[in-house]
Amino acid sequence: MTEPERLSVTLTRDYDAPIDLVYAAWTDAEQVSRWMKCDASAVLECTSWKPEAGATYATTMEMPGQWKVEGTGRFTEVDPPHVLAYVSDADEAMGMPAMEVRVVLEQLDGGRTRLTLTHSGMPNDEMCGIIQGGWTNGLEALVALVTVRS
Repeated sequence: MTEPERLSVTLTRDYDAPIDLVYAAWTDAEQVSRWMKCDASAVLECTSWKPEAGATYATTMEMPGQWKVEGTGRFTEVDPPHVLAYVSDADEAMGMPAMEVRVVLEQLDGGRTRLTLTHSGMPNDEMCGIIQGGWTNGLEALVALVTVRS
């Protein structure tokens, strides 16, 4: 039996922030817990988040009173301040395969940064929609964290 085709979502955002500031928001556990959530009312705890190639991570995201999801995985590529990639472990109980997140940052003119995120390995269109919605919310929250105000 062959492995089913996996799907991807790619999102691109430009931030009014230098590349080092945006990269730090992805690599500092305290900052990650403030924005990398599917919804503003969710709570994210990074019990282990130290991006180094081969290092493992653990997170818990909870919508109080509704659901709680624990995630684990490992960092596959860390190239400051341009690339961060990690693979989440499969969660058979939730029917989730292992998936990969790859973030590429590019410094633009005027101190701006372009972020391109690709989340791949999703099993179906419904999961693509859920993942895209979650990242859309998270990347919007990232704006408030990194935007440089003059």
